[in-house]
Amino acid sequence: MKAISQTSLYYSEGSSDKEYHAEIVEVAGGNVVNFRYGRRGAALTVGTKTSVPVDFAQAKKIYDKLVKEKTSKGYTPDVSGAAYQGTENAGLKTDFTPQLLNPISEDEAMRLIEDDHWTAQEKMDGERRAAHAVAGNVTGMNRKGLSVPLPKPLADELQDIEVASGAIRVDGEIIGDILYVFDLHVHKGERMHSLPWLVRMRLAAVVLAECRQIKPVPVAVTTEEKRRLWNKVKLAHGEGVVFKLLKCHVKEGRPSTGGDWLKFKFTESASCCVMEVNSGKRSVKIGLLDSSDRPDVIEGQMMIPVGNVTIPPNFEVPAAGDIVEVEYLYAYKGGSIYQPVYHGKRTDLDISACTTGQLKYKPEGRDEEDDVMVMDGIGNYAT
Repeated sequence: MKAISQTSLYYSEGSSDKEYHAEIVEVAGGNVVNFRYGRRGAALTVGTKTSVPVDFAQAKKIYDKLVKEKTSKGYTPDVSGAAYQGTENAGLKTDFTPQLLNPISEDEAMRLIEDDHWTAQEKMDGERRAAHAVAGNVTGMNRKGLSVPLPKPLADELQDIEVASGAIRVDGEIIGDILYVFDLHVHKGERMHSLPWLVRMRLAAVVLAECRQIKPVPVAVTTEEKRRLWNKVKLAHGEGVVFKLLKCHVKEGRPSTGGDWLKFKFTESASCCVMEVNSGKRSVKIGLLDSSDRPDVIEGQMMIPVGNVTIPPNFEVPAAGDIVEVEYLYAYKGGSIYQPVYHGKRTDLDISACTTGQLKYKPEGRDEEDDVMVMDGIGNYAT
């Protein structure tokens, strides 16, 4: 066997130090695309992207797509492993790494509503976006930590703040031309990371009080306020509620379990990969990678179809390979998601986010009307 093309990639950030190798190998009957990956210096997992030999043109297409997927996630040919180094995104990498949230059950959410150490905010249904203004320059930063443009009115407001009082960085969710802020990282040129979150958020509310394009997300502190917020978001069919430990500091990345920021979603949604566009229709076939055995490993997993979703007239039809957000009522184990609703493309995610681990399955023996529940004034539920 002879390797025709091969690439070695590395990724180092925080506690992660990983390597990934891909190659096209010439074998009897054609070519195969193989890969190896794992923690640097440890035994590597081996796999293939081609179950049978294919011609070189097809193998090259599979190989190129594989390498592009890895570099889009931050892997780099540079042995330092510095994210995106030596790739087309190298010049776009910023120092922003978002603090990510783990999901919780409804029972856990009810406990946090009663816990005075935790606050709550509405979970906004947009794309993660941080924004930084310093020395006359304004930079938007997405979930991957890459520099992205900001709407001009929003950028202008942030620059006005910077001119008046010094460098500022906020973290939030962008919807249309409005940035909904849920954290303050830099104020008057000073890092706020070690201050308690509620202090940072209250300062953000003061700093952004006169803004029209940058709006702080209101905070519910007391049990009564959190209960009112819960009912308001639920009755308005909002996405969900985020609970935050009021004294927590800024912590980058996602903890393996638990965390200082937790989320509960009223509506189910999943980030899916477009497997193909249905010919002659405004709909696409969507799929997910199977994470049932090893949720932390997706390499070599096959894409599992989870149904079709119609693309509304006000959206462009996405292309095969695009990542899209789909809301749904529930999922059937071993089957498709039920009543999918298209919410648009996700430019801040890659295929690693598209796993079956996102899905919420319909409990056996549960009728649809059981899902219609409202919280009463003392935190109980009734149909």
